[in-house]
Amino acid sequence: LAQASSSSQPPAPGAAPNHSAAMELSMFNVNHGFAEAVARGLRSGFLGPEDYRRLGSSDTLEDMRSALEETDYGTFLQDEPSPLLVSTISKKCYEKLADEFRYLKAQTVEPLTTFMDFIAREKMIDNVCMIIQGALNNKAPVELQEKVHPLGVFEGMKVIMSESFDVQGGFDDVYRIFLVDTPIGPYFEEYLKEADREKDEMARAGIETSQVGGILTKQDLEIMKATLKKAWLEDFHGFCESQGGTTAEVMGHMLKMEADFRVLLVTLNALNTDLSTESKLQDRNALYPSFGYLYPEGTKELRKVWNETTVRAALEPYSKYLSLFDQVKQFYESETGSSADMSAKGFQSIEDLIYAENVHMYEMAFEQQYHFGVFYAWVKLREQEIRNIRWIANMVILNTKDHIDDTIVPIFQPRL
Repeated sequence: LAQASSSSQPPAPGAAPNHSAAMELSMFNVNHGFAEAVARGLRSGFLGPEDYRRLGSSDTLEDMRSALEETDYGTFLQDEPSPLLVSTISKKCYEKLADEFRYLKAQTVEPLTTFMDFIAREKMIDNVCMIIQGALNNKAPVELQEKVHPLGVFEGMKVIMSESFDVQGGFDDVYRIFLVDTPIGPYFEEYLKEADREKDEMARAGIETSQVGGILTKQDLEIMKATLKKAWLEDFHGFCESQGGTTAEVMGHMLKMEADFRVLLVTLNALNTDLSTESKLQDRNALYPSFGYLYPEGTKELRKVWNETTVRAALEPYSKYLSLFDQVKQFYESETGSSADMSAKGFQSIEDLIYAENVHMYEMAFEQQYHFGVFYAWVKLREQEIRNIRWIANMVILNTKDHIDDTIVPIFQPRL
């Protein structure tokens, strides 16, 4: 090694020696090699074409239980009584994912531990928004236990989910437990300050606990969830960029694509709704992340759009996104048809295409080494696999198995 380094050419005057790639190669495995090896090993547990064929040929959910026993899911449904429900299968799949995620996280050291926390924060936002929705409808959180995402469970949820917790007491306890004692607290506090801001005033310095109920009661919870996810995505992107090296490269690409897809989702789903009217455009535009391949020029143009023609003009310089829009525009063209009607006619929504695009992107993350992207990609691919299982279960129940191959998104298909 000494001879090799002495014979190498010295760096050009004024140029910094590039040690980062060599150091990444040397040091990554010391800290994170075992955890990465476990994640790459878990890749072999994804369902293959033969597994999907067996699931697709099931006539009942009991047949699906038997088919899943022959995969890496094993006997995870053996204690569930008959008749099985689709929601039960989905929940047990998510619990299995959460168990594997926690095992994986237990093998990590900083900064990978914080990275894993960021992945879980997205699900914490889902859980918080769901429980706030329940509180607004005077539903006790314990009644929502079935809908809680196991990946988004955190300290303090046990208190909220206990039988003795009184939702009638308002948002004081919810605010204190969820928003002060959790990692997503800062996102939520920023959102509440923005929501409570008068049109001509700057955001307030802080929000009193007693004000939270009044603010949340007036807010659209779907917009609140989208705003929190945007804050999380920007925070996550900043963290990944700070890591540098291959992690910044791979995660930077995946999060930029996710930010762009979020912009497309918000824009297209807002068409033919109040959010595309001039008075509400500002609310829609506030949901656009401040990074991505569309940012800033594409986002600037999309901020002005209000119908299909203007969307197409704004996406003209971005051939990939334009082709996606052209494939789905019929889904959004009808103002009167519901999404269920449009799906029945065979039209795809932008979500359907984004799922397929994302799977390919996450698969490619496994092609490079020495980066944190494999952990994020593994979680996202497992979530897609659970969506596949849930879709198949629903089609078995509805006896519409002819559409299974058109609906599911295969993961790590054999390369011919």
